[in-house]
Amino acid sequence: MAASNRVALGLDFGTESVRAVLVDTRGNELGTAVSNYSHGQITHTLPGSDVPLPPLYALQDPQDWLDSAAKAVRAVVRRSGVDPSWLVGIGVDFTSCTMLPCLATGLPLCQLPQWQSVPLAWPKLWKHHAAQPQTDRINALAHQRREAFLDTYGGIIGLEWFFPKVLETLENAPKVYAATEVWLEAGDWFVWQLVGGAADELPRSTCQAGYKGMWHAERGYPSREFLGGLHPKLADVVEQKMPGRLLAPGQSAGGLQAAVAKRWGVPFGIPVSAAIIDAHAGVPGAGAAD
Repeated sequence: MAASNRVALGLDFGTESVRAVLVDTRGNELGTAVSNYSHGQITHTLPGSDVPLPPLYALQDPQDWLDSAAKAVRAVVRRSGVDPSWLVGIGVDFTSCTMLPCLATGLPLCQLPQWQSVPLAWPKLWKHHAAQPQTDRINALAHQRREAFLDTYGGIIGLEWFFPKVLETLENAPKVYAATEVWLEAGDWFVWQLVGGAADELPRSTCQAGYKGMWHAERGYPSREFLGGLHPKLADVVEQKMPGRLLAPGQSAGGLQAAVAKRWGVPFGIPVSAAIIDAHAGVPGAGAAD
């Protein structure tokens, strides 16, 4: 394949929509497309319900991510005139920390009938701000224990991060927490849906884990002693409910599954990169890593 015919597909998942872009190896933009999420931000009531959500809730429907991505990819390929056989890689960036509980099969809990009416079984959008009490306790205990991870984050853990939202679910919807087999960021979940595989091999981005998940390349995630100090049932969350392998953005998470490729109208097997936080994607995109 000539270098001029090598094209990358990028998917940028935002708060209201997903954007698709095709770029050649010289950095030329060949086409773009946007597809809005059917449910947008879920901030007032769950789909099909008239029960108001609690204050500061911001949720999303994972099916929207799949459906909108398929529409955007088909549209950008059609409009650009690019031959799908030219695609050599797929990159995904996502809002963070947008995260969700699911089964070991990858099925989100909110898609199961028994959990569809339970708000905390749905993905929590980055701007979900209902975990302030849990965040305050995480920061208080971290300072009390002089946890090393505080230095990495300027001395404070943020309200929008991973573990505050997990702890919020454990305390406010303990049955949802018990039913959850895998906690993960939405960007990692989406890439997992593209490449498939068992839960213990799901690709977790070091970008997302290292920022919103408090993971460190040498120390790992916060210790079970720290997590257990927040809540006894949280002590084993990393070992029991956070399987997967950690990959840096740019590393291949696997090849595009045939079913997804068929829906998108592109060849199967195209390498898919580990995800990256949307706000961070501009750094390697601008060549700053060099």
